[in-house]
Amino acid sequence: MKDRINILFIIDHFHLAGGTEKHLSYLVRHLDRTKFKCMIVVFDFGHNPLSNKIEASGVPIVHIPVYRYYTLNALIKGLELFRLIKKNNIDLVQTFHIKSDFYGALIAKLSGVKCIVSSKRDTGDLKSRWHFFLNRRVKNLFSGFIAVADAVKDQIVVTEHIKREKITTIHNGVNLGKFAVPDEEKRMQIRRKFGYSESDFIIGTVAWFRPEKCYDVFFEAIDLVRQSAGNVKAVVVGGGQQLDYYKNKINNTALSDHVLFTGLVDNVSEYINLFDVACLVPGKNEGFSNSILEKMAMGLPLVVTDVGGNSESVLDGFNGFVIPPGDSSALSQSILELYRDPEKRRLMGKRSRQRVEEHFTIFKMIKDHEKYYESFFNSC
Repeated sequence: MKDRINILFIIDHFHLAGGTEKHLSYLVRHLDRTKFKCMIVVFDFGHNPLSNKIEASGVPIVHIPVYRYYTLNALIKGLELFRLIKKNNIDLVQTFHIKSDFYGALIAKLSGVKCIVSSKRDTGDLKSRWHFFLNRRVKNLFSGFIAVADAVKDQIVVTEHIKREKITTIHNGVNLGKFAVPDEEKRMQIRRKFGYSESDFIIGTVAWFRPEKCYDVFFEAIDLVRQSAGNVKAVVVGGGQQLDYYKNKINNTALSDHVLFTGLVDNVSEYINLFDVACLVPGKNEGFSNSILEKMAMGLPLVVTDVGGNSESVLDGFNGFVIPPGDSSALSQSILELYRDPEKRRLMGKRSRQRVEEHFTIFKMIKDHEKYYESFFNSC
């Protein structure tokens, strides 16, 4: 067996610190350096704290700008990627997202790489007929697929006609040191810092302001809860294209005194410490949410929609509630049940932490990938 496996990760973009970028950052920084040598190629790059951490750890990031399919520039950059693969004796290529799937698989195959794997991150990777067209052209070039959840595996078997035996599920993991259960004194200090009292019941969510995150449903539910519980507050953490729209919308309603928009923040865990209950209510296109795992690690009960792999982390009635997507009434009723029963909140929160410790740690995720890469490389 080869001493070290040279792995090239190819990703469409790295200008935002989203779930896929966080996942890749953890992965390349913590894989066993005695067994694996990693590098990253990104098509659309912008420096951010995650990319800085990666480069500081000794993993190179190479920017090969590819913005459009089937152009002279794409051909030139394809040759650049070809030469990079050859120069670095790449043994295994892993791609993320549709553009890197297309170019990564094609150029890797032309470069003579036998081990090519695609990372399937959510149930809505293919968002257009064009994406389906490209996927059909390259899917047979992949030797294997890593699905981030069983729900994603089931989806791509049906929609992309990929053989189930070629797909391995490896769930995301969370850093238990970074996301820990706060003691009561620390929790109250943070509440006072942000102007909240001990009696305030705080419902929190952390998600990008994008249409698929269904913030209309979330705010409708908060308004319903407010009518039954006057001390309810909502803390909404995240930035994105629709943030200003929702700020303006809420400022003109009775909810304006009950909602805090934090925008994009670095200290996410500090805001999570404010929460009594956490929610994540996407309507579609979910994979296996890092955001859910972070709340679980901090000992919170959750209310989530039955989309993607949400029901693989949150077990309905055990460490939270799983509700149908788009149902603000079900969301409000689940929140109110937790509001009225502090002991249930405490027990579900305790179970959340235990479940993460047993199944969804960064350590486990890294080890699962190491085992996969070694087995995959030896079978190619």
